[in-house]
Amino acid sequence: MKELLKSKPILSFLLLTFGITFSFWFLPIIVLLPKDIGFAAILIGGCGPLIAGFLNTYVISGEKIKINSKPIFITVFLIAALVLFLRLYFVNNGLGDVNGLMPSLNEVSFLSYILFGILFFILAINLSNATNSKLKENYLKSSFFEKRKSKWYIIGFSLFIILNISSYFIGSLLGIKTTDFIFKTDPFWLIGFFSNLLFFGGVEEFGWRGFLQKELQKKYNPLIGSLIISFFWSLWFLPLHYNGIYSTNGFMDLLPRFIWLIPITIVFTWLYNKSSYSILAVILLHAMLNNVNSAIGSSGLVYTIIGIVVAIFFIFDDKMWKKKPYHLIYENKETD
Repeated sequence: MKELLKSKPILSFLLLTFGITFSFWFLPIIVLLPKDIGFAAILIGGCGPLIAGFLNTYVISGEKIKINSKPIFITVFLIAALVLFLRLYFVNNGLGDVNGLMPSLNEVSFLSYILFGILFFILAINLSNATNSKLKENYLKSSFFEKRKSKWYIIGFSLFIILNISSYFIGSLLGIKTTDFIFKTDPFWLIGFFSNLLFFGGVEEFGWRGFLQKELQKKYNPLIGSLIISFFWSLWFLPLHYNGIYSTNGFMDLLPRFIWLIPITIVFTWLYNKSSYSILAVILLHAMLNNVNSAIGSSGLVYTIIGIVVAIFFIFDDKMWKKKPYHLIYENKETD
């Protein structure tokens, strides 16, 4: 197994990611689980890309897995626990229940708390290694705030806000269907945002961008890498179309995702490369992608068109058809 991880990092990453995620995400379908246990399984399954990238990096580095920074570990563990506690506390008290699959706090059993503790441990040990100088190609180091990358954090946070607002006004001017609101006051929005940051999307970026994009760009140009990631990223969501998180029509409802994730992945690739490989920037982007619609209206059709145009612009802006010299992947400066 170690030899596979070392010699074929891309293949081993994909096998681990799909093995971990599918095991946990298909579990509530195969076995009738209580709501709280099933939800905990879904959260842990979402860490598949993170765990795969983490294990690959440790094996490639020849190191033993450890908590590298106890202060970071404890801080991340406690923050994750607080965010999930608040999210569950406000289920049906201002926040939704994810199609009836998310338990309220009073529905959480002792076993679920143990599973949530495992989830917090995974997140915490991962980030505790951001300062581990012994890890080769340690992409985790870009998980924390760097002042010189501030503009990229702002872009990551605001890009989908701009797309939503633009699509709403263009749709309104052209008489194309829009949401019935442009801005919606939501006092619980921040809880939803941080939940997406830590559990429902942001956590994936350690694997998809942090590890896989890095490895793909050793062999291919960013555009080819984006197409490869978009395919596997889309396929990765398959169980969620059977376990009730998304639609219940299975694979047929998954098919559109293979199309619209192509421009989305290109946008993520552009930001990750332009920000000098900042995981924090793409985590912010992912959290906003998942959460912006709850507060800012849009026009679905116009949004799609604008998104495609933006993706094409980014392809030319970063010359994505050109392979990046490998030494630039970890050079300590922003790309041109």
